[in-house]
Amino acid sequence: MPKYHVEEMDGETVTATHVVHATTPLRAAREATERDVTLRTSEPIWIRVTDEQQGHVFKYSYNL
Repeated sequence: MPKYHVEEMDGETVTATHVVHATTPLRAAREATERDVTLRTSEPIWIRVTDEQQGHVFKYSYNL
């Protein structure tokens, strides 16, 4: 399973970090935050997920 670096963000400030093994970056964001997430548009509170092997960055926000 791939390893993802998950950062909870407030604007451009990191508020928490996690390392998660998951099948997809979306699942990594959900597992790390223990919340439902969706793709980010312009929300100020968001989650950045980096695939450590590929270097790809994914952006999500919390579902309200």
